[in-house]
Amino acid sequence: MNREQLFKKIDSFNDELINLRRHIHAHPELSGLENQTAILISGYLKNIGWTVSESIGRTGIIADFGPLDKGIIGIRVDMDALPIFEETKLSFSSKVDGVMHACGHDLHISIGLGVAKIVKDLKLNFGTRIIFQPAEEIASGARWMIKDGATRGLNCILGVHVYPDLALGTIGIKEGSLTAAAGELKVEIKGKSGHGARPHEGVDAIWVASKVISGIQELITRQLDPLDPVVITFGKISGGNAFNVLAEKVNLIGTVRCTNLKIFKNIGNWLSKNISSLANSCGADAKVLFREITPPVQNNFEINRVLRDSGIKVLGKENVIELQKPSLGAEDFAEFLQETPGAMFRLGVSGSNKCAPLHSSTFDPDERAIAIGIKVITESIVKLNNEIINSINK
Repeated sequence: MNREQLFKKIDSFNDELINLRRHIHAHPELSGLENQTAILISGYLKNIGWTVSESIGRTGIIADFGPLDKGIIGIRVDMDALPIFEETKLSFSSKVDGVMHACGHDLHISIGLGVAKIVKDLKLNFGTRIIFQPAEEIASGARWMIKDGATRGLNCILGVHVYPDLALGTIGIKEGSLTAAAGELKVEIKGKSGHGARPHEGVDAIWVASKVISGIQELITRQLDPLDPVVITFGKISGGNAFNVLAEKVNLIGTVRCTNLKIFKNIGNWLSKNISSLANSCGADAKVLFREITPPVQNNFEINRVLRDSGIKVLGKENVIELQKPSLGAEDFAEFLQETPGAMFRLGVSGSNKCAPLHSSTFDPDERAIAIGIKVITESIVKLNNEIINSINK
């Protein structure tokens, strides 16, 4: 089957995949609860002749096809939705109050199923594995699936993520860091209660918290290399009991993002030292807890080259965009890259009506991107299949 025939076949089942996507969009499931989504995926794959393993990483699916003993090319797609009230007014809007596919994982699933449908006709010399992963939004599902053997035997892995900043018909390629490492920061500030009219007799933990919040931002600009961006955002603050009483304790919870893995590995100690110093300078104590959530997505040079070349073949050179900056968003596809070489590309989904940002209640990507994603991934699988053969025969 030549490329033209291949792409015509993909186009022939595009409507089927769009209908599947709309069903999944209307019935979203939160992280770790993707039970009905998994049942749909499993049934579809079994019907087209794939070997399916269920309940991998709790609700995840592994689908295998072809001669796995000679090598396996992997594709990862995610399945979970977000706790967001949908406001798109689409005919297939979410039927679950407060839950929405606002990050495009419904498109990712359809792309994965489309790849499965076309791969079985390619007669490849190596196996293909599609990993349908739960709980990406809480950065847990990749680790769950890896623990259950999802990467066992893989030679490489591909990933895709929709991207509203890119127009329909384009993809984004990025060498090196595509996304940031992410961590969770918790700070407990302990002051001394007292009367609100006599603040000098106590230690106001709310005042101290304000010093910590502003002070740590200033220290980032003075102590850390500005060419390696670090973002610290506090998303929740709680403390105090009455309007006229000095707060004795304040709790802060935030997120930390950076692209330099070396900095990320040391950032917990840096935060603990500096936040404690800021609190101590105000007469308070601070307890600092930092938790690594996921490392950055570091695209493998050779796999990224294959994605670039495939995109050029499918879309033309002018429609393959070299992304200049990494995203400070996080993506637990990075966990798979700790196990096997791989790369992720960005898929343009902004049509004539544009597209709201990821995680927006009005996020509405152009569904025509599904076929484009399938074509780029399929072309990449064929190239990787040939390159693995060549490397083995050398």
